[in-house]
Amino acid sequence: GDMFGWWNSCWILGLAALALSEQPFTLPPSFEGTWQGIPYASVIGPWSENLTFSISRDDLGSESDYVFEANLPFDASPEFRDYWSWQRSYLRVSGEERGQLLHCPGPRSPRLQRVAMMQGHRDGDAVTFCLKKWPGYVDSKHPFPFHSLNCYHSEDLEGCGCFNWTLRVDPEGYLDYEVSMAGSVGREHSRHMWVKLHRIPFSPSLNFSFPGTGKDFECDYAFRDEHQTPLASCPFAQTFQRPSRRSISAGSFQHCYNLDLKTGLVLEWDLDLQNSILKVQVSAWSNLADYVSIGFRPLGGSSSNLAREAGTGREMRFGMAGADIVLGHRDGIKQYYASSYSGMPQADTSLHICQAFTEFKGDRLYLQFQRPLVGGWLSRHGINASIVSNVSDMMWAVGKWDADAAVPRYHHVFRGWREVNWTDPEFDARPLLSLRPYKCQDHGVVYP
Repeated sequence: GDMFGWWNSCWILGLAALALSEQPFTLPPSFEGTWQGIPYASVIGPWSENLTFSISRDDLGSESDYVFEANLPFDASPEFRDYWSWQRSYLRVSGEERGQLLHCPGPRSPRLQRVAMMQGHRDGDAVTFCLKKWPGYVDSKHPFPFHSLNCYHSEDLEGCGCFNWTLRVDPEGYLDYEVSMAGSVGREHSRHMWVKLHRIPFSPSLNFSFPGTGKDFECDYAFRDEHQTPLASCPFAQTFQRPSRRSISAGSFQHCYNLDLKTGLVLEWDLDLQNSILKVQVSAWSNLADYVSIGFRPLGGSSSNLAREAGTGREMRFGMAGADIVLGHRDGIKQYYASSYSGMPQADTSLHICQAFTEFKGDRLYLQFQRPLVGGWLSRHGINASIVSNVSDMMWAVGKWDADAAVPRYHHVFRGWREVNWTDPEFDARPLLSLRPYKCQDHGVVYP
């Protein structure tokens, strides 16, 4: 009798577990709709313009699937609207892909079938999507520290150590939208896109075919996913409002770009290819900046074994590792090298700089110096990688200086990352991949 009761209990529990696993993966109803807000933290720095994001269902049935859509202006004006990036994601409610989110950021090559996929986990009124690998997934083609930090298996929810996206509606009715990348051991995850969104009265049109199942659950960059989606009607369609800007005059440099409006971060440079020298100036508003810094990564986008073995490359893409950093503050200049994904970099003078100085002028802090195109920590360790390449990237940060300890204080959200083509920074007009939308003029930056 006891044995029969034991088996009967196991059978009932098994059926309950099976029934639970087959329940539709639904989102809280309050998630649905269209939302807007200004990201206060992102991989490129804090924004000044709106992110617009929507969650819709492909029909009204209890097992209908969801589509997420977003248009990403990256603070580029409507003049560059045709070049804005976008994101479209498809969430399966049931079936073999139950709870899976197919992520299709654009623009991308028509040959691509999958860019990213996530697995959803619901905890009450919050939902978190974690990175999910699919059969044939090639680690080196994706910007996550799989090897250096073992991010895919480092947390209870598989994949969340590499990438996680949490959505929740707070008691005031705002949607918290928090996308985070990895973080060094013992440190917080890097905030990739954090924003508090408010609801706007608009319902996007869903006039397209949802992806198929199994191997056909994939992006369609030839047709369905190759374009932006209108995500608002008047008065929300063009919500661009010129933020209050203090004048930033273009100097005597050949190249000048305002990379962040919140901090007034301006990057200027001259490139001397004949003598293999970069003369660079970076500046920011002095009310925010006791220091201003710039980091160079010659192999920041490389997927090569050489880059990975050197502690840099694509898997460190959204971290700091591999950067030679020059920092200017009121009393002088410091140099560092970032050997970790996140955290305080180490003092290091591998990068030879000359004619370096800092200056407070008006309401801005300036850092200027010259550096060789090939140099820094990698060069000192026998890797002669130039910053003039298609895998080079850079990062910047501003913050307060601790004069007593003679160290920079944590920059918090006042930091950013960019791909910079030092020879041709306007090779296209996409606001994330090109600097064209941020070009300085004598009266400020290019905005209509």
